[in-house]
Amino acid sequence: MTVTVGVDIGGTSVRAMAFDESGTAYARSQVPTAIGGGAQVVESVLAAWSDLALEEVVEVAGVGVPGRVDPAAGDVRLAVNLGIGDDPYPLGPALSAQLGIPVTVENDVKVAAVGIHEGLKKRNAAPASLVLLNIGTGISAGVVIEGNLYRGSHGMAGEIGHVVVDELGPVCACGQTGCLEAVAAGPAIARLAPDVEPADAASQVSRFIAGAITWIAATFDPELIYLGGGVSNAGHTFLDAVRGRLREAAKNSSLAAQRIDPNAITLAPIDGSTGPRGAAVLAQRAQAMRAINSFIPSTAMSTPTNGGEI
Repeated sequence: MTVTVGVDIGGTSVRAMAFDESGTAYARSQVPTAIGGGAQVVESVLAAWSDLALEEVVEVAGVGVPGRVDPAAGDVRLAVNLGIGDDPYPLGPALSAQLGIPVTVENDVKVAAVGIHEGLKKRNAAPASLVLLNIGTGISAGVVIEGNLYRGSHGMAGEIGHVVVDELGPVCACGQTGCLEAVAAGPAIARLAPDVEPADAASQVSRFIAGAITWIAATFDPELIYLGGGVSNAGHTFLDAVRGRLREAAKNSSLAAQRIDPNAITLAPIDGSTGPRGAAVLAQRAQAMRAINSFIPSTAMSTPTNGGEI
């Protein structure tokens, strides 16, 4: 049996899942994340791997991790909650050296978007395109177009957290004033909490999130948009507030009404499988690309310039 392992590294726990050739998960584990830097993260992944207790040979593995990721090098940086700062940490090469197999690394939100799409595909319900808008400590989006992860020319597709939405708003950690993250991410909601009721906080934040959804719809025109991350744990209170904002906009503009159906916005699955599944899928695709490239003379190969999925 051909086995692929997908790993999702979070700030509190590391989830690992093993998938067979059909994409069915048959083993899973979860361990606490050791915080302190790249070496500790590697130890956590190895602990989760060990807890899978696999007897089969694993061919490849994929890892989703917070922060800025260079998939080609397997480096990650700015994963602050994991203790990884400005200096790139070679997470992929470090894990590959320990496990003895190729390891693909990608940003966790992008990985989760692929995982959601793959889960829908297994139910014969996958759209051609979808976006996962993740609202937690930060805000970013994973974009899947025609079934493939879209990263953009610099890997920045979907990185909307630092778009300025309120020039009179609070100063963001990035140095700008009024970024989307500064007014609508988890810490912003926490600042509102002592002064307003949870429902009112959701309503205030929903204004900015509805705006972000409008940008996403205008830019990528996805069939479905999922809301994920800690903030979305407010559930239908938050979802209804966002949908309500979009419906109000649609009353005054036929263009707004055509841009995105509020019913096409829903909450992301919370079963913990989307990250590992997406990581495993990207690992399989990278392995297939390596196999193809091995048959192509190096002189015939050129570096992709469109920022598409590898």
